[in-house]
Amino acid sequence: MSVDSFSKGIVEIISSSKDAERVENEILQVFNALSKSSEALDVFRNFGIPVEKKIEAVNSLLDKRVLPLTLDLITLTISQGFGDNLSDIESSVANYIAEKRGASVAKVVSAVELDAKTEKSLISALKKKLGTDVEIKVEVNPDVLGGLSVSVGERTFDGLISSKISEIKTVLESR
Repeated sequence: MSVDSFSKGIVEIISSSKDAERVENEILQVFNALSKSSEALDVFRNFGIPVEKKIEAVNSLLDKRVLPLTLDLITLTISQGFGDNLSDIESSVANYIAEKRGASVAKVVSAVELDAKTEKSLISALKKKLGTDVEIKVEVNPDVLGGLSVSVGERTFDGLISSKISEIKTVLESR
């Protein structure tokens, strides 16, 4: 089974829940946190550790912190061997959730957290530019000097200062 079809299945299960919005938020947060943890990924990728032990670890970590459905979907993800694809699963799930709402997901990379006013302005500008509703997912990257990079599907709007500096450097070197 592919990451895409597995992710679609997760979204369909979430959609049928009375707590769909909360489960959506929880599962995306957990997938994001686990996919950024090198220790967690090492465990999920280690074929010497039985799946039952991996699930037991996730259960003890998340029990009582998330809804039972969220925990069930996360353990399903691990039991089906997708533990080392959590970043891809998170991205696909977020895209399918937005698609069900008639929106696109914009991945925003910034040096700092965006305040609510900036997020609202960005969403408005993207909606105007793309002609569709947009949900943003902000990733704070302290290595970014400044500016924003926004990716929606195959399109990227690169306003990072580091990119502008690279462009200037290239122009100057070619002279």
